[in-house]
Amino acid sequence: MKNDFFDFPAISKADWIAQVKKDLKGKDFEQALKSHLWGRISLDPFYTREDLGGSLPHQYSFHPESEVPGESVRIWQNITSVLPGDTSAQVLDALQNGSEGLVLHLTGLEDLDQLLEGVLPQYIPIAIRPMGNPVTALKSYFDWVDRQSAPLDRIQGALLWSPSDLVFDQNEAFGLGLEVLEEIFEMTEPYPQFKAFALQASRYTESGANPIDGTIFILGELIEILDQSTQKPDFIFNKVLFEVAVGENYFGEIARLKALRQVLTQLAKLYQVELSEDQVCLLAKSAHWDQSTLDVNTNLIRQTYQAMSGVLGGCNWLWVLPLGEDQAGSRERRIARNVSAVLREEAYLDKVMDPASGSFFLENLQSQIEHEIREGLQNLESFGGWLRMLTDGVIHSKVRTERERVQEQVLEKNKSKIGVNIFPASEKLKNDMAFEFFEEKIHQLQPTRATYLFELQTQTNP
Repeated sequence: MKNDFFDFPAISKADWIAQVKKDLKGKDFEQALKSHLWGRISLDPFYTREDLGGSLPHQYSFHPESEVPGESVRIWQNITSVLPGDTSAQVLDALQNGSEGLVLHLTGLEDLDQLLEGVLPQYIPIAIRPMGNPVTALKSYFDWVDRQSAPLDRIQGALLWSPSDLVFDQNEAFGLGLEVLEEIFEMTEPYPQFKAFALQASRYTESGANPIDGTIFILGELIEILDQSTQKPDFIFNKVLFEVAVGENYFGEIARLKALRQVLTQLAKLYQVELSEDQVCLLAKSAHWDQSTLDVNTNLIRQTYQAMSGVLGGCNWLWVLPLGEDQAGSRERRIARNVSAVLREEAYLDKVMDPASGSFFLENLQSQIEHEIREGLQNLESFGGWLRMLTDGVIHSKVRTERERVQEQVLEKNKSKIGVNIFPASEKLKNDMAFEFFEEKIHQLQPTRATYLFELQTQTNP
């Protein structure tokens, strides 16, 4: 019997567009159906195989294949915060109920023997968020690790700090930060799996920067470190972690994470370093910028699809921040911790390494983002580099200009935020958090929210 299933004539994209224009009955195709991502990338209403330009979709490998028999194809670590005031009982409860790694917020004066009693550092990644001197905090942690007699080559983790922290937080020179980094390199050398510093795209995007600019800025800082450090480039690429705050644009964030991984492998080649895509380490955290103090229950939905973007985009560590963040209670922490479990155990995102591969839309979107990043780096270098832009105030200006633009859009209701400027919660379901006024010194880039001006208006005109 003849199989007629494949006898349909091939339809080109031009044919589809012609039909769509006919159905639009005179409306402009560009204005009616095209859109833009982050104000920089033009999006077609649909994509076909033709848009791949004859190339085949790339199946990414986000990490090396597991050596553990029966373990899932896709692996990511679900990490949670250990905050000042937390107890060892809370730490162990988190690890026994969904957490696979920790973020320790340390001054260096904590009693880690007590706080981390029962924790085995050779089996979980532990990141250090210094609350003060990074060297002091890191030394305190490594001293504790040494007392556990754990194999040094099994210690996974990262110092969530970069030389630019001194610039933005303390108004110190970037050169001083580089001197501190050299000391940290020496401290972390015995621990091959421990990342010595973290380049934080989240610093920029949480302050309102365009996500593409945030990606360009951390790559610019990486270039400065590569060019000025006494360490060899291969050592630096091995010792860096990339921290990205994943925002509300679901598909855009998937493509941005994959684009960052791809551009990094290309950048490494310029320094004669063979960096495979599965050697890049990405930490994806849920974005504070896209949350709101109004109708905070909606934030639960936001943090879920932010986490999903992070996993599909290839994160190695997933950090879902609870509602209220530093002031979160046990219930909020449990909910945030369980997001990863839902994605793994109910959505089965761990069964395929790269589920987003092969999407005509995402493949093209990633390609466009890569182009924007490369072009942005060229513009940055033509200006004199990331450090020159930073010292001249250009980076601060770009971030603040974009922040004000988006916040004004939300305030004027030209940009929709569910539960804020559209579909607000009824009085029966209303659940708002306390409002805090935003303050920022000239040298700082402080985290805020796209909804801040609307929230401020609500506070002054209840």
